Amino acid sequence: MLESLTVGDVLVQFTIVVSIALVIQLTLEHSRVPAVVGLLLVGMLVGPDALALLPEEPVVDLLGTLGLLFIMFMAGLEIDMEVVRRHKRETIAFGLLASGFSLAPAVGVGLLAGLGWTGAFLLGAALASHTLVAYPMLERLGIVDRRPIVAAIGGTLITDTLALVLLAILVQQPDGEGGGSGSWWLPLLLLALVAAVSLAVVPRIAARLLDDEETTLAEKALFLLVVLVVLATAAKAIGTEDILGAFLAGLCLNQPIKRRPELHEHVRFAGRMLFVPFFYVKTGMRLDLAVFGQAATWGLAAALLGVVAFGKTAASLISGRLFGYDALERTAVIGLTLPQAAATLAVIVIGAEMDLIGDRVEDAVILVIFLTCLIGPLLTRYSGRRIGERP
Repeated sequence: MLESLTVGDVLVQFTIVVSIALVIQLTLEHSRVPAVVGLLLVGMLVGPDALALLPEEPVVDLLGTLGLLFIMFMAGLEIDMEVVRRHKRETIAFGLLASGFSLAPAVGVGLLAGLGWTGAFLLGAALASHTLVAYPMLERLGIVDRRPIVAAIGGTLITDTLALVLLAILVQQPDGEGGGSGSWWLPLLLLALVAAVSLAVVPRIAARLLDDEETTLAEKALFLLVVLVVLATAAKAIGTEDILGAFLAGLCLNQPIKRRPELHEHVRFAGRMLFVPFFYVKTGMRLDLAVFGQAATWGLAAALLGVVAFGKTAASLISGRLFGYDALERTAVIGLTLPQAAATLAVIVIGAEMDLIGDRVEDAVILVIFLTCLIGPLLTRYSGRRIGERP
């Protein structure tokens, strides 16, 4: 019966998703609830295990794949490299602490949940990262230049990079899609070579092209898209994952774009309007609504939520002790780094597609994303407002 509701026309499919994205942005974002929560819920509702309104092929799958690449591209693009350089000690310390305190217990929970070693480490890599969904809130409060906030923002480079490098290693293991143990080092060596060449060449080309006054804004934006898809394709061609190339593209273009705020806003607009909503809807379509009534999945989600909360809290407390952050500042750091979204979803989706992470673990992680994207911004707003009231 539900199959009769499925929309076959690709234009209507596209219309439904962009209309949903508009409604979510106009409602949830203005209520301070991250739009990712609404888009994931809508994906569940229109997916095959609920109303079966939208098929994955061809629209949602194609644009959702591009959305995943765009999320990782923006993750590399949004990191303020100048801030990282100015506060290296605090950034590196917090990033390593947040990764370590999240990775180790997540691996333990994964093994207890029945995953193999590769799947358990993949789960650890997913939860070791974080997404700065509450950053715009702190930006509006005018406190993004405070030292604890800078450390948390800069630490994103460390946590996301370590998570993606670990992903690149894991997919080369015998039970990953990379194949045998004898060839695991070659794709990583090629990836390091691609990264070195890209970081040396792409920023120079970008600076020259983006400074050219005869090149239109649309042509400059198209150049950025070409860099994104070329590096993503190159990363996949050498035997790693395309999201590694997308993240690398963001790092390569980080400084050239930061000096051109109008182009930066142009890129963010394109992603937020089109690509990213499709990825979150596509991810939501993977989740069965019945999961909300499954005690076992909620139990696993609670354990994983505990892992995330422990990792970010421990990193914040130790960094606070080392560098002199007060209680409110430590709370702000926890709230800012608690949400799991971009890199977490990217890694977990890849793990599920490789059959290294089962449906129950995938469902539990998506529940953790819901919960952390709700709790994190609430903590951030509470502490951020009080920090902003100080002279």
